[in-house]
Amino acid sequence: MTSRGRTGDATTLIEPRTHANESTRLSLQVLGAGILDSFPLPESGEVLIGRGDEARLRIDDPSISRRHAMVAVHNGVVLIRDLGSANGTRLGERQLAANETVELAAGDVVDLGSVMLVLQRGFAARRMRRLLPHGYFEARVEEECESAAAGGGRFAVIRLHVDGVSDEQVAEEGLAEALRATDVAGLYGPSEYELLLPVALFPRDGRTAEALLSAANAALGGPRSSDLPAAIVVDPAMQRIHRLLQRIGPGNISVLVLGETGAGKEVIAETLHRLSPRANGPFLRLNCGGFSETLLESELFGHEKGAFTGAVATKPGLLESADGGTVFLDEIGELPISLQVKLLRVIEDKQVQRVGALKPRRIDVRFVSATNRDLEDEIVRGAFRQDLFYRVSGVSIVIPPLRERVSEIPHLCRLFAAEAARQVGGREPGVSSGAMKVLQSYAWPGNIRELRNVIERAVLLATDGVITEEQLPLEKMLGGRIAATPIGQPVGGVLMNPYAAPPLADGHSVQPGPAMQGLPQPTSLRDEIDDVERRRILAALESCAGNQTRAARMLGISRSTLSARLEQFGLPRPRKR
Repeated sequence: MTSRGRTGDATTLIEPRTHANESTRLSLQVLGAGILDSFPLPESGEVLIGRGDEARLRIDDPSISRRHAMVAVHNGVVLIRDLGSANGTRLGERQLAANETVELAAGDVVDLGSVMLVLQRGFAARRMRRLLPHGYFEARVEEECESAAAGGGRFAVIRLHVDGVSDEQVAEEGLAEALRATDVAGLYGPSEYELLLPVALFPRDGRTAEALLSAANAALGGPRSSDLPAAIVVDPAMQRIHRLLQRIGPGNISVLVLGETGAGKEVIAETLHRLSPRANGPFLRLNCGGFSETLLESELFGHEKGAFTGAVATKPGLLESADGGTVFLDEIGELPISLQVKLLRVIEDKQVQRVGALKPRRIDVRFVSATNRDLEDEIVRGAFRQDLFYRVSGVSIVIPPLRERVSEIPHLCRLFAAEAARQVGGREPGVSSGAMKVLQSYAWPGNIRELRNVIERAVLLATDGVITEEQLPLEKMLGGRIAATPIGQPVGGVLMNPYAAPPLADGHSVQPGPAMQGLPQPTSLRDEIDDVERRRILAALESCAGNQTRAARMLGISRSTLSARLEQFGLPRPRKR
């Protein structure tokens, strides 16, 4: 096998070296001022080295460019290519030209600026976390501020005080094990340390454990185009929804997406954007429940200099920045009533007025909204404006929860496993039949987002190339809610009793009441399953005095799903008592 490196217009042939009788474990030892670290190389693939956020091997050193070099591994052969770095890449005494590629053998030393890389096969060297001087740490924080402002990233600055140990012990024994290679640690002063870490914030990044864990995973693994996948359309109900999206996508009508948390509402919004003439324009996602009322107004509409304390400069609002594109108002049910009035005016007049401004500005955006709340109930209790509801719900789309789309779970598992494996530089694991049965039997209260979190963790735990039951959170999945399962069949060791009252979404159980007496006895497997569901619905409605919204919440389903079940079973709609 040969490989070629390019120097200017000349192409240099590089003969590969053999690696006979060497261990197949490959790693790069990273050595520099205060740095002693080991980075395991993948069996196959590329590793970007640099100081930027996108680098898989990120080295915080002023001599390293944001995109400094690329290492490629294929069939046991390791190649390195300089990416036009400012301070260059050297193999021994040889200075590589920009985009020149050379092969490395075990023991080779590569200099990137003032940092040294050593290719090793076998055991990794002792790890030590580099402690940056405070001035450079502060510069890195400034870079993160600019990056987060431009791309919506999240991070936290943390101070630590440690007594009784040296800086070397903190770097070697504490921070080296606790932090990732991409995290930043600094020395603030004697026994004082500072950390720069990605975080997930409540409620800005989510209000549930699944949403916050997903945001934290995304921060660790790098930006995602969407929190949820867009390519899996297997379930018949989802196929009908996507046919509808094909029809309404090219228009400009406002769309309201309804569904449980984590069911894929953002994917629907992004799909509408891609199918519209605005596809080349911006797609703005705004979490209406993640900001205080004052901050949300300033973010939405912008402000003039001096409009309020802290407004030291004029700032265009997010709605202005989305001109020509699509605005996705997630959790619109959380929008304060005072801002609902202003949003209604924007939708009707296509104008925004900055805080402190005298004249409005015209904008051209399409609004797609989403919520897991029953907005009709919110209207009744005065928490949501009826006129705004009519404006944002030109077309309403109800996404079924994952427990009603069980056929999609195997496809989603493969997608998430492949993505997680790429993030950690490993092989995509399979899923055992036993693990798949558990995954398809669980009710998934957190829907697709919860499934993604479970699979990402399972990929890290899987050691034999297969995800088994042992890598799943069985204490939660088998001890909580179980989705519709063939009666009498064991699910992960749990035998379903068709006439037992299963636990509801909030952990309560329901007992048979008068409305459940005299129901026809089931005559087939399908009848038995329907009978169990019918009895649960009637019991929940009795427990909630006929309140359908509360009953749906107890059952762990959406109100629209409950309405569909009432119609399916020929049950009258109850009145609240």
